[in-house]
Amino acid sequence: MWIWLGGIGLFIALLIAAVLISNVHVHVIFRKHKSDDYANINVRLLYGFVRMNYEIPSIVFRNMKEGFLLKTEQSMNHSRGEVLGSEQVNKRKVKNWAKEVKVMLRATEALKVWVRQTLRRVYITNLFWSTAVGVGDAAYTAMLTGWLWSIKSMIVGFLTYQMRFKTVPDLEVLPVWSDEMEFRTELDFKLRIRMTTILIAGIRLLTRVLQVEGGWRMWIKLLREQRRKSKQKKKHRHIAEKEAR
Repeated sequence: MWIWLGGIGLFIALLIAAVLISNVHVHVIFRKHKSDDYANINVRLLYGFVRMNYEIPSIVFRNMKEGFLLKTEQSMNHSRGEVLGSEQVNKRKVKNWAKEVKVMLRATEALKVWVRQTLRRVYITNLFWSTAVGVGDAAYTAMLTGWLWSIKSMIVGFLTYQMRFKTVPDLEVLPVWSDEMEFRTELDFKLRIRMTTILIAGIRLLTRVLQVEGGWRMWIKLLREQRRKSKQKKKHRHIAEKEAR
């Protein structure tokens, strides 16, 4: 009997160790060509046994007031995609996000330091960013191409201070010498982070929250509000599906 219990205990210990040393892989793709937009986020963990896929097949810009309308689909382990509905990103939404970030900063001791420490353990294994641009005038196209090179270099340079690159980023800026305006871009990058890092980051975050008086109450209130909004969206989606039938 003790041999069986010891074997089970050893198996559980090895299983936990295997989970902790495993990596979480994230693959992000974004493409834009004129009015056609597409985004996809694929998350793979536990050696590929768990796969989550988030697809945004449509990104529509309404106007400056209404902002962007995102249509999202979610699937797990190659199952049939579940339509999560539409998400409107406008000025009001951005302001709400800014307020939530301020609450997190107040509720957490040195949150920015925690973010930097966590990002330093994230590895970018591949980064490809290609952009083709043309404005119908050779001189302005050349000028815009130079600006895009500078902007991309600054962004990648900033990321190298925050995260670790395993390969050299592949950047492209292609001028389009035509009489018509042209803009297309493709961003494809992969990153990985260990489960151990995520666990330690979670413990550190909890410790920093507890160091602030009333910090955990603010976090709980924020999480409850997010849960309430999520339930509301599901309710509206179910009503819309019933009306469509």
